[in-house]
Amino acid sequence: MKDYAAEFQRKIDEINDDSKKILIINAGSMDHGKTSLFNSLLDKDAFKADDIRTTVISQSEHWFGDVWLVDTPGLNAEEEDDREAYAAYQRANLIVFVHTAKIGELHRAEINAINNIKSFFEDKKFFWDHFCLVMTFLDADSEDNVNSILNKSLEDIKKHCGGNNFKTFVVSNSRYKKGSAENKKVLIAKSGILQFRDYLKHSLPKWRSENNYFRGQRIDREKKKISALLLSERENVQFSIDQTVARLKKQQQDFIYRLESVVDEYNSNDMELDSMRYRLSSLKNDLSSLRQNHQRDRARYDD
Repeated sequence: MKDYAAEFQRKIDEINDDSKKILIINAGSMDHGKTSLFNSLLDKDAFKADDIRTTVISQSEHWFGDVWLVDTPGLNAEEEDDREAYAAYQRANLIVFVHTAKIGELHRAEINAINNIKSFFEDKKFFWDHFCLVMTFLDADSEDNVNSILNKSLEDIKKHCGGNNFKTFVVSNSRYKKGSAENKKVLIAKSGILQFRDYLKHSLPKWRSENNYFRGQRIDREKKKISALLLSERENVQFSIDQTVARLKKQQQDFIYRLESVVDEYNSNDMELDSMRYRLSSLKNDLSSLRQNHQRDRARYDD
């Protein structure tokens, strides 16, 4: 049987450890600029960015102080990637949902992903207060078109996810990287990265003060989960016991039936044996009478 107590304790230890950290976790589909965005925040290529499926497990990188950035696998690439990513989102102080302006407005799969992530949070207002949308590849189209894509995406999130009043940013990782490499402050300023970084840093005191609440929420969720697992395990064990009892009862009934059959057969044989004994006794009496008659007849003949 699985050691549920040890698994629960492992989760509690993880939650207690997370409560000492600020975890900023990205989300979104593969090749939308999630990894590049976090590398821009770090000002180094700490996370590997590629056009192919590179991030297959969640990877964390220390930013400063108690702040960690967590790069997750791209959603809708592989089923195991999704499981890995969704497990990470439940630990987040902030979920940074990244979408590239190159492909236009949010796709249905991204809307579904946001709803799936939201389902892990019982307090929906808390979720939207800790969610932000970052539109990448600002330089992929005109600013007007990018803003139009952003506005349509916001409408879709509000309509299909119930999201409202969350932070949004439009950035260009390539513009920021070029500006940093060439020391061009104008490019850096127009990249949107500084504005996004300032928002994160200004939000830290609030997130730190919320960590105890967040910790309690996660522990409650784990308690409910372990309770459901234990209830399910108990039901499975009870079902197994019921099946075993039913099987033993049937075996007992079969044994009693066979035993009764043997007893009935024994009684029948015993009655038949008594009848045969009676017949044998009668035959003995008949034989004795015949002998006596024979002896009388013989005596008469001898006289």
